[in-house]
Amino acid sequence: MEGCCTISISKKQSCLFPTLLRLSTKEVVAIWDVVSAYVLRQMKLDKGVLVPGLGTFAVVHEQINGTEEVYVVRRPVFQLDMDMSCLRELVFPTVMIPGDIKIMPLDYCWLSQTNSLPPDMVRGCVEETILLYSFKLRTRQRPAFTFENIGILSCQDNVLCMQFHCSCIAGLASQDIWVALLLTRLWVPGSGVNNGVTTAQGMQAAQAHMFPRFQLAVSEAFSTQHTKVAEKHRVRTGEQEHPGKFSLPMLPNQRPGKRQQEPGPKPPSR
Repeated sequence: MEGCCTISISKKQSCLFPTLLRLSTKEVVAIWDVVSAYVLRQMKLDKGVLVPGLGTFAVVHEQINGTEEVYVVRRPVFQLDMDMSCLRELVFPTVMIPGDIKIMPLDYCWLSQTNSLPPDMVRGCVEETILLYSFKLRTRQRPAFTFENIGILSCQDNVLCMQFHCSCIAGLASQDIWVALLLTRLWVPGSGVNNGVTTAQGMQAAQAHMFPRFQLAVSEAFSTQHTKVAEKHRVRTGEQEHPGKFSLPMLPNQRPGKRQQEPGPKPPSR
């Protein structure tokens, strides 16, 4: 598949990605295309969608006072919501979503019916892809995360932000489309988008591949730093409600039935 890359993980890390190791690149991309379709569908209904561990998509209404008339602009926004430990050295715009906008969770049953995969597999694919993406950001790698017909979450000059397709903005704005385009950060078509469809051509060296076009490969390397990120990600996304989903390796002195003893006071020198 065009733009696909191979990402190596260790054998101990493989327990964090049981679903991705079972899915092909084509299946992963298909799941995320359905996620994008669901997000865009809710945005057209003036509802927001929370993608756990990544951020929230929504549509805001803004009133712009022109020289001769008042414009009411309807445009998409994205509020980043990732673990701050993954965003070191990165800057991201502050986006405020009005409290009267209804935020919807991902409907895994609807997503499952659309692509004919079990809901648990769809959920696992979404959660594990976001976890893998956070790993890449933490290790100072800057892949671009694509959302079909919506936009691209990209990092340029250490600024991480969502850049929306012109077609997405035009489809959401019922009037004053040009004003909405001027107020929204756009993805330049020459940077890898052709008629709203993302490709790998024209990407910078730092964005040599684009999520979710990847294939996992198990290697011997092991990074405890990644495991710590996984632990934080599991807590943030409510992983505790689904025990057994991710099983982190335990340290030798943390085996079940054993308790690490704290060192007692030193005896007097006499």
